[in-house]
Amino acid sequence: MPARIEEELKKLIKLKFEVSHMSNAKWRKLFTALDSVEVRVAYWKFVDLDSEFQDRFIKSDALMDKFVGDTGLIVGPFAYRRIEWLEIPIIAKDPIQPKVPFLNFEQNIQQIEDILNSIGHFKILKTKRGLRIVGHE
Repeated sequence: MPARIEEELKKLIKLKFEVSHMSNAKWRKLFTALDSVEVRVAYWKFVDLDSEFQDRFIKSDALMDKFVGDTGLIVGPFAYRRIEWLEIPIIAKDPIQPKVPFLNFEQNIQQIEDILNSIGHFKILKTKRGLRIVGHE
């Protein structure tokens, strides 16, 4: 990730948010720990985008030191600090065919929360949709 982009991202975060709950190491720890659970879909909200988007969840083999490599997500490679929050829904819709109900699947957010609580301190919110992990607020 070019230093110029990293600096711009840091400035934006400083302007928009009061608290950062996550570091690169914490994001890597989270994604690595969740390899053991079937998490296929998440809602992503990035600090530099106005809206959230639904896309696949990532596995630890895509993790680099300061950013997530090219995983096929809509946004391509991205810095961990770019994640404002990540929400894992209880009922996930197939990202390719979201309007086909029988392709929906359940994700075990209780198991996910238990795993996260066992490996460290994360800012976790329970929402109507599922479990939100907060990076910045």
